[in-house]
Amino acid sequence: MKYHCVLFDLDGTLLNSKEGVWRSFEYALEKLGYPEPKIEDIEPLIGPPIEQVFTKYYGYSEEDGWRGHDFYQEEYVTHGRMYKDPFFDGAAETVEALRSLGCTVGICTNKGEPTARKIVGKSEVNIDEDHVYGPDTAGTRTNKIEIISAFLEDYGYDTPEKKAGVLMVGDRYYDIEGAQACGIDAAGVAFGNGTREELLNAGAIAVVDHMMELVEIVKG
Repeated sequence: MKYHCVLFDLDGTLLNSKEGVWRSFEYALEKLGYPEPKIEDIEPLIGPPIEQVFTKYYGYSEEDGWRGHDFYQEEYVTHGRMYKDPFFDGAAETVEALRSLGCTVGICTNKGEPTARKIVGKSEVNIDEDHVYGPDTAGTRTNKIEIISAFLEDYGYDTPEKKAGVLMVGDRYYDIEGAQACGIDAAGVAFGNGTREELLNAGAIAVVDHMMELVEIVKG
């Protein structure tokens, strides 16, 4: 078997969170008093850290970016929007197939770790809660590279020999680039928020149209 550990991104890879993210950003923009809170194209906003969306795309200060983050979480978490988004077709079955092969399966996401763990814990996707990594409350994991690195170190996949058996799966270029920066391979999914061209240009070893195709890639 080529890979013994598979790490998934969450939004746009396992979870079809577009609608929930869309409405939560609009809610936050309205709360911030943005003149046009209606969002026409949500895809560029899915994936980056929430507070950075407000600073990078809407020109808010860092302080107001964090206010936007809190308003977003108010709608997404407190109001329960996060539990309404479905997982992609084949997500649960693929995870089960990988586990049956003896793979360690984890999640490395830019979504806040407590939120990600709640979503996965209430789903049919069988991934251990302590295998779900995201930005932590201590502020020590703030980007995809740091999140992946933390998982690799914590679970003993941080040597070159072990890294050769780890595959990251994501839907945006920063998933692929983050994996490469950590010394591991990455595959892309064509049904998320990025394009096939974006993923291949970033260095993905493959781009799949359906989740179950990953099983054959893992087998090698």
